[in-house]
Amino acid sequence: MNKKIVTFAAALVMTASVFGGCSSKNGQNDETAFNTIENGTVAPSPEETDPAETSVTAVTDPDGNIVTDAEGNEVTTTTATFKDPSAKISDTSVPMDDDFYLTQEATGTTVNEADVIAMIEAGTTAATAEKPPVMKEYNISASQRYGYNQLTKAERELYDQMLDCVKSCKLKLPVDDSVTNEMWIKVYGCMYTQEPELFWIANKAERGRFWYWENDPDVIAKMQKEIDNAAAKVIGQAEGLDTYGKVKVFHDYIGLHNNFELYDKERMVETCYNFTIYGGLINGRIQCEGYAKTMQYLCDLAGIESMVVIGTNASGDSHAWNVIKMDGNWYNVDSTWDDPILKEVDPTNLRHMYFGVPDSWIHEKSHFNINTKSTGTKVKYFDPPACTAEDLNWFKKENKLYSDAASADTALRAALKIAADNKTRVAEIRVTDKATFDSVTANLKDYANWIKEQNSAVKSVSSNSDERTLVIELDLKY
Repeated sequence: MNKKIVTFAAALVMTASVFGGCSSKNGQNDETAFNTIENGTVAPSPEETDPAETSVTAVTDPDGNIVTDAEGNEVTTTTATFKDPSAKISDTSVPMDDDFYLTQEATGTTVNEADVIAMIEAGTTAATAEKPPVMKEYNISASQRYGYNQLTKAERELYDQMLDCVKSCKLKLPVDDSVTNEMWIKVYGCMYTQEPELFWIANKAERGRFWYWENDPDVIAKMQKEIDNAAAKVIGQAEGLDTYGKVKVFHDYIGLHNNFELYDKERMVETCYNFTIYGGLINGRIQCEGYAKTMQYLCDLAGIESMVVIGTNASGDSHAWNVIKMDGNWYNVDSTWDDPILKEVDPTNLRHMYFGVPDSWIHEKSHFNINTKSTGTKVKYFDPPACTAEDLNWFKKENKLYSDAASADTALRAALKIAADNKTRVAEIRVTDKATFDSVTANLKDYANWIKEQNSAVKSVSSNSDERTLVIELDLKY
C-alpha cells in the first residue's frame, strides 16, 4: 500500500526532524537585502501570510477503516487553511523552527506553523510491504564518503544497515541498547546529508524506524529516470573540463535553473522534494539542502569528492553548503547564497561570491556551527576537512582579483559596462585587502551614476558587496 497519510501543520507531532528549512543569505531575500545605491535604504521585508487555521481528521484506508500506527494509535491528518487563500508566503518571511539536524522532542511538541509538510509515514499500517532495492546504478559506495570514514566502526556498521533499509524502503531497523538515541541521531544525520541519491527519504527519523516521501518502487524508478536524464545533460556540459571547470558548470547550472523556495502552501502539502536532488534537477524549486545535495550528486557522477556541510547563518537559521576537493585541495562552495533570490527569476544572473572560498573567509563570520546539530541535544556529525587554499577561488582563477584601488576601479567599470551592454545583472570583482575594499565602496553612487550615463537601459544599481569576502558586487536593473 502506498498511502500518503500525514500532513503536518501547526500542531505537528514530530519525534525527530532532520531539516525544517534553511536560510537565504543572512536570512533575507536578496532582492530586499540589496542596498539601493540611489537612496541608501533597504526595502522592507515582505509581510508574512496570516496564520493558518487547522483541522484534524482521522486517516482512513480505501475501505473506510481508520488507520492506526504500530502502537495502535489513530493516525490523523492536520490540515492548514490560510485566511488569505491568495497569499503566498515569501521565500524569507517564514522563520523555520526545525533545522537540518535531528531533534529528540517529546510527543506533543508544537513546531512553527509554516513548517507544513506532506509525508508518507511508511510503517503505520501492517499492509505496507517492504520494497526491493530501488537504487541499482548509482556506483558511489558509503566507504567513499569523507563523513562516513570519520565515524567509529560501530557507527559505520549502523550507517550501512540504515542505508540498506532506506534503499529497500524498509520500515524498521531493530537495534539493541548499544544504539543510543544520540548515536541514531548522529548516524542518521550523516547518512541523510551525505547520500544525495536518497531523494525519497523523509526528513524525519525515530530510533529504529524510517519515513519516506515516496515508497512505491515504480514511482521512485520513474523519478530516477527523470533525474538521470537531467543529470546527463549537465554532466555533458562539463565533459572535457578540469575539476574546477566541472564544478563551475554545476554551480552555474544549479543557480540558473532553480529558485530558492522555503515553503509554498499548495505544493508543500503535496511534496517536499525541494529538499532533494529531484527538486534541484527536475522541479526547479529548492532550498539550501536541495542546492547542496544537487551539487554533491553531480560531483559524485563526475568523480569529484565532495560533501554536504551543515550549519547556521548569523541569525541561527539552518543552512547547508558544500565542501569540494579540487586539484588536491578542499574549498567551500555555497551555491545557495550565490543564487540571487529574486522575486522573478533572471536567467542572466550569475554570481560567485562563495565559489571556492577558504574557511577563514566564512567560518564564524557568515557560516556558523559547522556540522553541528544546534538544537536540542548537541551532536557533532563529523569535522569536515579544512579549507585553506585560495588558488581556485573564482575571482583569482578568473583574473578578477585586484590589489589596489586604481586597478579595482578600472575593473569594476569594465564589468559594469559589459553587464549593461549584455543586459546581465551582476558586475563583480574581488580585492585583496580591506583598505582597497573601503576605498572602492566609498564611491558606489558614482559608479551607479556613471553606468546609467553610459547606458540608458540601466534603471537602477544596487550593492551586494561583502566586506567579509572582500567581494565588490553591483547589481543592475533594466
